[in-house]
Formats: sequence, structure tokens, C-alpha cells
Amino acid sequence: MAAVSQQGTALGSLLVGFTAFVAGLVIHGGSGMVVAFAGLAFLLYAGYEFRKVKSA
Repeated sequence: MAAVSQQGTALGSLLVGFTAFVAGLVIHGGSGMVVAFAGLAFLLYAGYEFRKVKSA
């Protein structure tokens, strides 16, 4: 559970990003790459959000 709403947003983004990244790797073809890159973007965003919460 998240202590503050920023942690909740970061945790949700992490879960969505990990799921999308793995699903994109499983799906072969162009659409799989798009899903994988979207998942990677969510993972990077989650990392940024967690770092921002830590420094505050």
C-alpha cells in the first residue's frame, strides 16, 4: 500500500509497465514492439516518480 498518492501513482505505473513490457515481448510482430515500448515508457516513468518521492 502507498503512504502518499504519488507512491500509489508510481506503483500503478510500475505494475502496468511491467505487465505491458512482458506482454509485448510475448506478442511477436509490430504490435508487440509497440506494447513493449509503451511498457518500457511506463517503467521509466515509475522509476522517475519513485525517485521524485524519495527526494521530497
